[in-house]
Amino acid sequence: MYVLILFLPLLSSLLCGFWGRKLGYEGVKILPCSIILITFILCLNSFIESIVLGSNVNINLWSWFDLGNLYNPINLQFDQIVSSMLILITGISFFVHLFSTAYMNGDPHLPRFMSYLSLFTFFMVVLVTSNNLLQLFIGWEGVGLCSYLLIGFWYTRIQANKSAIKAMIINKVGDIGLLLAIILIWTEIGSFDYNTIFCYSFFISRENEWLSLISFLLLIGVIGKSAQIGLHTWLPDAMEGPTPVSALIHAATMVTAGVFLIVRMSPFFESTPEILILVVLLGSLTAFFSSTIGLTQNDLKKVIAYSTCSQLGYMVMICGFSQYNTGLFHLVNHGFFKALLFLSAGSIIHALSDEQDFRKMGGMNNITPLTYSCIVVGSLSLMGLPFLTGFYSKDLIIELIYGEHHLRFALWLGIISAFLTAFYSFRLINFTFFNNIQSNINDFKKSHEGEVSLLIPLLILLVFSIVVGFILQFYILTDELPIIINNLSKFSAFIVSLLGCFFSIFLGFTIVNWWKTWMNQITITIYSFTNNAWYFDYIFNNYITKFFFNLGFFITYKFVDNQILEFVGPSNVHNKFSKYSNLVSQYHIGKLSSYLLFFIIFIFFSLTKF
Repeated sequence: MYVLILFLPLLSSLLCGFWGRKLGYEGVKILPCSIILITFILCLNSFIESIVLGSNVNINLWSWFDLGNLYNPINLQFDQIVSSMLILITGISFFVHLFSTAYMNGDPHLPRFMSYLSLFTFFMVVLVTSNNLLQLFIGWEGVGLCSYLLIGFWYTRIQANKSAIKAMIINKVGDIGLLLAIILIWTEIGSFDYNTIFCYSFFISRENEWLSLISFLLLIGVIGKSAQIGLHTWLPDAMEGPTPVSALIHAATMVTAGVFLIVRMSPFFESTPEILILVVLLGSLTAFFSSTIGLTQNDLKKVIAYSTCSQLGYMVMICGFSQYNTGLFHLVNHGFFKALLFLSAGSIIHALSDEQDFRKMGGMNNITPLTYSCIVVGSLSLMGLPFLTGFYSKDLIIELIYGEHHLRFALWLGIISAFLTAFYSFRLINFTFFNNIQSNINDFKKSHEGEVSLLIPLLILLVFSIVVGFILQFYILTDELPIIINNLSKFSAFIVSLLGCFFSIFLGFTIVNWWKTWMNQITITIYSFTNNAWYFDYIFNNYITKFFFNLGFFITYKFVDNQILEFVGPSNVHNKFSKYSNLVSQYHIGKLSSYLLFFIIFIFFSLTKF
């Protein structure tokens, strides 16, 4: 049963990829959805066995290589962390597969798309079920490859190709960090197995600089994969892929891999408290700056993308306070309501013939009432309204940070981010649903709710976004003690979220009154700064990328390749060799008398020498 969890998504990918045309257009809709559904049911069973019944499972499949001290088997591990992640991965993957059958209907390359989705799921399952770092790295690289394939799925679009390449290159920075960390772990400890690493790390001296370096390199891997500040720029550009891809990358796979790595390697991070402070700093800054950027974005999917970046900041930040189970809890909860938001956004984009700018929308609550309900519930869960899924983890994160009584900057950045999150969530709702119709009325007359296979995932995720947080708190937060703080501090996140919500609605309905007052040089400058994502792309392109392009062209190509290597390399050597060989060949004139003369001279000097 446990082995099937790993290999069923791979089987689905192979069948759709190699025999998609044989299965037929309807076959590639039904088969992968059925296989992923079976995988999800098996994951539910593993969740019950691992968490409810408290029975961890380890399966030894085969020995991969055994070269002296370098030994690594292929093993599967199912414990509380893995089973929680598998529920999220396979559950969201099933909903995305089902949603894609309607969203991508009519696309001639649907078999290839479904194959990529299933392959993505397979590599994510490999990543989380591994019991050693090398096996994890296979899944880590696999999801990076699949993200490249899925973001650039519409490869005839230049922007999609550019975004796919950007995602691949930026992720490679994090991948190099993780790879170097794995090499150093084997050098220092001599094993890739989690249990061996955790046991041995407690015996390494805290003054050992290699320990901090390894944790720092692992953190670089987290920054790249989970889009923390500095290596986050690939995440919003990943919106160039089809909307189901956005839901899969942002909710269930890819971006959660970095947070999973921190949770999985938590005993190792606990040995390096100075790196945990850096984790808190990165997480809090990411949560804050992503929220500020989301305030001024006008693309429906990009606003939700920056909210993902912000929530990832919360997860990383709370892991820095050693509250790893809370980080995992928020990761799972966030996956469900973020998938709801992305798929609901996809439903609106599908209804409006691929229009993504919500300034051109308006009045969609009358055209797509079910999608409207889904986005409102998803946004309320995102802002942490009591008794919705997001409330049980997001507000708990703020409370836990307050209860730590140190690193107060993380608390304030978290509270400000909660206010901004509520503000831009209802800004999106206001422009998309409450505003008057802003585009061609004929386009809106043609728009309507999607078909049944598009709406079923939304309805199920709508229920999950309400009840999942309440249910899972009894299984994931098993050892969390109540935080004793005053009521005002306890409700601070809820209060600022409500203020952000009402402030956004108020500004939306009174925009005519304050617009001209707001339009001054200072506010326009601030708007441009946040709308251009703090100019991270501009800085990277002009001060980093441009430098290396110039270095590559003018130094390594024009100077080294074209001049130095050509001088000491093929062209110059060939010319000199030809020239001197021609000179030598002048003495080869074909006359026996000349050769006899040379021989007599040679003999003469040889005799005189001796």
